[in-house]
Amino acid sequence: MPFDAIAETLLKGGIAPRHVRRYVRELDDHLDDLTAQQRAAGYDDADAAARARARLGEDAELAQAMLDQPGMRSWPARMPWLVFLLLPPILTAATGLALYAAACFIGYGAAMTAVQMLAAPAMAALLVLLAGRQRLKPAWPLLGIALLQLLTPLFAAHVGPHQNLQVGYGMVIPVRWSVALRFWPVMLSHILTFLPAAWLIRRRPRTVR
Repeated sequence: MPFDAIAETLLKGGIAPRHVRRYVRELDDHLDDLTAQQRAAGYDDADAAARARARLGEDAELAQAMLDQPGMRSWPARMPWLVFLLLPPILTAATGLALYAAACFIGYGAAMTAVQMLAAPAMAALLVLLAGRQRLKPAWPLLGIALLQLLTPLFAAHVGPHQNLQVGYGMVIPVRWSVALRFWPVMLSHILTFLPAAWLIRRRPRTVR
């Protein structure tokens, strides 16, 4: 694609992906118009394309036109501390409370197991996806995933005459197999939450010495 380098520069500069896509489409349309003008002037296809691209401007100039507009930057690029560190634990906690509120309809076991297994892993995958789309440094999603493991609430509901909800935080580190089996939803959640982080670390380019 003729404007892939510009798109990459804009993403690394913090421009929101939707604005990057729109801008690249506009450049494509403008380039097509200029190419048609050059063909009408009598140039063959190769010369017309080359002259049209030259008239459109250098990649650096075209990218800078967008980078100079701060309103085009995405929230992850503007405030990564909010998107990757502060909001994820809050959202996972809210998800857990919502499932607990629905427990009377779907059963305590199903609600608690769902939040233990799915909330943190889903949020971890979302953080990695956001960082990849915005070309942010891997440190942000990795820190966010670490906080998820430490701050995601662990719910335990007790049904009976004195129904109550217990909430704990932090990773559960089993010292015996019986503990791991008893808290298998939490163990599985920990593993699934670490998988996006492991994938992110593995795909990082390595320096050749």
